Amino acid sequence: MGTGFCLISQLMKKNYSFVGFLLLALLLFALGQVGGSAGITFFKGDWKSLLSQSRKSGKMIFVDVYTTWCGPCKRMEQEVFPLAEVGKVYNASFVNYRLNAELGEGIELAKRFAVRSYPAYLFLDTSGTLVYRTGDFMQAAEFIAAGKLALSKGSEAAVVKSLEASFLGGKRDPEFLKNLLTERKRLEVPNTEVLNAYVATLSAEQRRSKEMLLFLVGHIGNQQSDALEVLVKGMPVLDVADQRFIADELYGGMLYYALGTAVKDGRTDEAKKLFSAVQSVYPLLNQKHHASVENLSLHYCQMVRDAEGLKKVGRLMAEQVVHLPLDSIRRKDKLLFDQAMAPFLSGQQDSTKIPGFAEEKKFAARQFSANVASTLYTVSNAFKAALEVGDPGLHEALNWMNFAVSVYQNEAILKLRAELEALVAQSP
Repeated sequence: MGTGFCLISQLMKKNYSFVGFLLLALLLFALGQVGGSAGITFFKGDWKSLLSQSRKSGKMIFVDVYTTWCGPCKRMEQEVFPLAEVGKVYNASFVNYRLNAELGEGIELAKRFAVRSYPAYLFLDTSGTLVYRTGDFMQAAEFIAAGKLALSKGSEAAVVKSLEASFLGGKRDPEFLKNLLTERKRLEVPNTEVLNAYVATLSAEQRRSKEMLLFLVGHIGNQQSDALEVLVKGMPVLDVADQRFIADELYGGMLYYALGTAVKDGRTDEAKKLFSAVQSVYPLLNQKHHASVENLSLHYCQMVRDAEGLKKVGRLMAEQVVHLPLDSIRRKDKLLFDQAMAPFLSGQQDSTKIPGFAEEKKFAARQFSANVASTLYTVSNAFKAALEVGDPGLHEALNWMNFAVSVYQNEAILKLRAELEALVAQSP
């Protein structure tokens, strides 16, 4: 406001009217109010500097983990973070930081904190230890409440630190390890080292206990550990209902992510072990998991160069969609579109507040068609990459892509069909 008062003083010296002076004063006051109503202020710098700033200020750390393609991330950035009431709480209580999970050190940090969906909100103490996490789009009141809850959780972090210090000091009695596992699960941080230590204490009888198997599957997290073998070997002694429960929890909570990551990173030996575990639980999985198992199997076979296995699973995936009548696909498109648009037509949601809504609406109109074409593209692309010229599988892939083009078109789909046409033309 110092500059504003100087301007006012100069105007008074030049004998501007009192009304003019008053209007200018009100304008400058309003500008000052706008400038002071900023939302969250985010720290600029690397991770090491962030931790240093947290220690200096004595404030906990709030980290918004985002990606550039994430719709809810953009909404939070545009609709919630700029609000004065949000900034008031977060700026006073936290050193705030935004982390792109797909860029620079954000890639490794997202893995370290086991971030699997976006946006993710991490709340850390001044040493960088995770004390609370949540995520997804939130309205301002809910987001403020999350921050206040994190502050209360911060006081509990000392308990976990004390337990972890004892673990690092060599403490390994089962009850202690079980307590530490429970605390680490609450924070949703990787448990592998502690879980392996706990598994090592179990007797043969305990490894077949329903209570123990349920505890292990509840604490295995999304990383590979020695608990996996115990669960796979122990499940057959349980009744079918318990086997199905453990299979679904194990696949959805750990195997899907761990195998997908191992395949993506090219860790062949680890992928083979995980794939074997997936095959053992597959008959017990509910239907919703089957499609993702098939997709993972396709990429696994491609990685280990198992052409026959790839063709088997690829044909299974393609046959599920390639014979669907076109009018049936269009009816499904309309049904899904009507469901997606219902909240906007009823006034429950405001489309003007959603970035890129027009493009999302176009996609929603052909959502099922896009899913059908995507399945055929995935299989056909795997066939193209893995099979030799002259293999009949390439001709099958071309037929699938011809159907995909009739259902849904984009540049990638048209390009793959052209590439397959060229490969088939080279066949003897």
